[in-house]
Amino acid sequence: MANQAKPRPLLLEKKPIEFVKPSKHTPSGNLSLSTLDNEPINEPMYAYIYVYEPNEKNQNDPVSLLRKALSDLLLYYYPISGKLKRRKSDGKFQLVCIGEGVPFVVATADHDLCSLNYVENIADEVAVQLVHELDVNFQSDNGCHPFSLQVTKFSCGGFTIGLAVTHVLCDGYGVATIFNTLTELASGKSELSVVPVWQRERLVGTLDGEPAKVPGADYEGFMATSPYMPSGDMVTEAVTIMAENISRLKDTVVLKERFTTFEILCAYIWKATSRALKLNLDGITVLIITVGIRNVLDPPLPEGYYGNAYIDVYVGIPARELQESSISDIVKLVKRAKKSALDKRYVEEELRNSERLMKADAKFEVAHGIFLLTDLRNTGLFGSMDFGWNEPVNIWPLTPQQYERNFGIIMRPSKLDPSMEGGAKVVMTLPKDAMVNLKKEMAEKVGHGLKLVKPKL
Repeated sequence: MANQAKPRPLLLEKKPIEFVKPSKHTPSGNLSLSTLDNEPINEPMYAYIYVYEPNEKNQNDPVSLLRKALSDLLLYYYPISGKLKRRKSDGKFQLVCIGEGVPFVVATADHDLCSLNYVENIADEVAVQLVHELDVNFQSDNGCHPFSLQVTKFSCGGFTIGLAVTHVLCDGYGVATIFNTLTELASGKSELSVVPVWQRERLVGTLDGEPAKVPGADYEGFMATSPYMPSGDMVTEAVTIMAENISRLKDTVVLKERFTTFEILCAYIWKATSRALKLNLDGITVLIITVGIRNVLDPPLPEGYYGNAYIDVYVGIPARELQESSISDIVKLVKRAKKSALDKRYVEEELRNSERLMKADAKFEVAHGIFLLTDLRNTGLFGSMDFGWNEPVNIWPLTPQQYERNFGIIMRPSKLDPSMEGGAKVVMTLPKDAMVNLKKEMAEKVGHGLKLVKPKL
């Protein structure tokens, strides 16, 4: 059989960086951030790539529309045009609002979007070219920009918008709120559907004399290990699960109480990932899930709050017990963990303990048996974003690769495949060999309705 030609590498021509400033004068000064914003796990930059198909009926320039919309956006979200720095007094983050502007980059690609499969399951080294400034230096006296945009135009007439942001500034809900507002303004609207508020002081914990409780400390020395870790070859790939297969998984669960799609996917993916990592059965494996707390506070956080508003919840059991448990039993564990977080007193204690941990400068070891899973399907990330080119046909997350961490992101699938409507896309990061095992494991357990796609380029 003849050798197949290798795909052409993606070549971009980038214009010099612009700094888009607020269209009018905005307040200056320093803004403090919340306890959750300051947690060390939120320091990395991450990104989303929004993919828009060409629209022959629209002759407008998306770059011009987005540049103006960004300038208008900064009247309301002026903190994101500042610099993120650490206070010398306590090392906490602050936003220095001087209206310096948001880095804005325009690029032209020598490919069409089709050749990149509309950025679905794109290789990290290609995806990173579609966003700007993923690296930050919080130790610099100059600080760093917490937010940037890159518009990349493709030869087919389509384009991508790469949004890079530090998790210190906002969570997935916050990113969605900012981007949805940007596209509202780009579409010509003059009034915002959601007005932003700062209010970070509402999620600041108070220090007390209690010792810090290090998450997972009870499992120290008992954590499961994997032959694939530590790994210098972490890979990110997507697995899509059709709606009919999610229904089939739900049919296997026998519970009197209601359960959600997230809970069933948690149970299934955690079990499959544990097998893929070949964790030793006598060790402990820990599932970490993110739970939103916007409505736990009294009164609830306003809709326009765009800071971090979630806490991590830990579920730990021996790997052997995980493998021998039914999906129903694992769903019960996940439900119980989620329920514990939806209590105001629990959240207040978590904020206090986070402050204790930061004061103690506690270090966290990333153990082999830890798996982090978060769900972005209902954060608003997939809301209305049509500003003349219809809704984006795909959204691809780009996650920081400097940490050896096993994790998954549950998203809505690309709109390019009608058969996936109502299904889920799970973007997984694992050691390369474990990823091969995971795909085999999921194909055997789910079978028809599971789609595995090789990364492009």
